[in-house]
Amino acid sequence: MKTYAMMILGCKVNDYEATYVRENMNQYFKEVPFRQKADIYLIFTCCVTNTAEAKTRKFIHDARRNNPDAYIAAIGCLSQIKHDSEVFDDVDLVIGSDQKDRIVSLIMAQDRNCHVNDRISEEFEHLYIESYPAKSRSFLKIQDGCNQFCSYCIIPYARGRERSGRHELLLKEAEILSKENKEIVLTGIHTGRYHDGDYDLYRLLIDLCRIKDLETIRLSSIEITEVSDSIIDLMKNDTRIARHLHIPVQSCDNGILKAMNRPYTIEEYKERVDYIRSQIPDISISTDLIVGFPNETDERFENTLNQLKEIRFSFIHVFPYSRKTGTAADRMEGHIDPKIKKQRVRIVMDTEKEISQEFKKSFTGKKVRVLIERNDEEYSYGYSREYIYTKVRGTYDPGTILDVVIESAEEEVCGYAVE
Repeated sequence: MKTYAMMILGCKVNDYEATYVRENMNQYFKEVPFRQKADIYLIFTCCVTNTAEAKTRKFIHDARRNNPDAYIAAIGCLSQIKHDSEVFDDVDLVIGSDQKDRIVSLIMAQDRNCHVNDRISEEFEHLYIESYPAKSRSFLKIQDGCNQFCSYCIIPYARGRERSGRHELLLKEAEILSKENKEIVLTGIHTGRYHDGDYDLYRLLIDLCRIKDLETIRLSSIEITEVSDSIIDLMKNDTRIARHLHIPVQSCDNGILKAMNRPYTIEEYKERVDYIRSQIPDISISTDLIVGFPNETDERFENTLNQLKEIRFSFIHVFPYSRKTGTAADRMEGHIDPKIKKQRVRIVMDTEKEISQEFKKSFTGKKVRVLIERNDEEYSYGYSREYIYTKVRGTYDPGTILDVVIESAEEEVCGYAVE
């Protein structure tokens, strides 16, 4: 049997789509680790940062070095926007944001032509997965594309305009997945904009809560303008909705937010966060932050830093601004020196470490529900519904859901299971 290897870069949407391809590849080929020699290599690409592009180049090179005669396929966002560039000169098949349901048949035919569509489909591509390899949590892609066009972001060009899945098909897929995976993470490029006619994200959450085998439903990311009162009420009253919201802020300075084309001021963002916490006091609110955006002066960066300390996120994913050809920000003046961007990233990470640790310590003595993902001879490890990574005394199988009392959170969060 021929072998294949897979490398997945980027977001949860890429992970979901790669899982669909893997499920189909396994009918005809045997998967091996990427570092090993394989007959076929599949690289799911990302274009959000320059680092992601550099990794794509490296993995293409590694695949060709592992097997000079291998068939290499590059798939996803970077493949969409740079399919005709030298990045993919040594690749046999390039697939962008469409036609992922054709990948296996193209590989089996050893088709070596570029199959990227310059015009991205306006229809949602239902891929449909029956099982997730982790056997603990699974992703469910409910939406694709973005209409927001933040000035720094290339994704609307790579993924196309907003489109959503048909709710009856998504619910059917969720019911199948829940037989093996007790937690489902709803994912998309702009998840909060999900709508199937008049059927919106709130109604989808209500119907997901009716699936008897599904114990936890988690939102992967949502904009602050899309966290409705009805969604908060549902989270408050149904414990199966994970008490964690990842709400990108990107900057905490109003001048930078306006230049980014973000649809809120920092005052509006904070007011909404305060309301959410007033309804669900122990909720985890995490965020994404870009530092070193054009014209981010020392004063504007300091303003962002002070606001971060005030908002006190549970954790922060911080990125240096990556310049992307074709975006509005690329044409701006006032680009920041890379050394300054790196320095600002370190400062935010130091601040984040202190704030995150304080949030974890606030759970000492409290009971949380933890989904076990792995174990060793003494402990089991997994995330709580507040997305706190927890070490639990005792060995439990992956996929087990435990009520855990937090004992300490000095360096890592530790606890013990209770009946």
